[in-house]
Amino acid sequence: MAKFHNQICLIADDYSTTRRLIKESLQQIGFSCLEAENGNQAIALIQQSTLDLVIADVNMPEKNGLELLKVIRADYNMKDLPVVLTMLEPFEDLISEAKIFGMNDYLVKPFDVFTLSKTLDKVIKTTGGESL
Repeated sequence: MAKFHNQICLIADDYSTTRRLIKESLQQIGFSCLEAENGNQAIALIQQSTLDLVIADVNMPEKNGLELLKVIRADYNMKDLPVVLTMLEPFEDLISEAKIFGMNDYLVKPFDVFTLSKTLDKVIKTTGGESL
């Protein structure tokens, strides 16, 4: 059985190729995936779905990943939803700001399934507080 069996992730990225690559990696480790091409679509999907994880690009139209993170953290029902932001370069100012707003972790694109899995081990906890 895959490590994250029965977990559901929303992938928010404006590039379909990037969403497909992330989705393939997530599926290898057991996730089912929903996709959004911008922050507004992501918010709509979050409000109508039960999710275990959100992976969002920091640069998207209509609402970027940081704005999406702020919306998620402002909602009491989603405040504990793990959010991983993706970016092309690890700019310290952006990472610091995202941490202030409650980002769980980040990934620099491109990344492989091993890097993704290691990151998710840190951010997705079981009820006992241990990584899956």
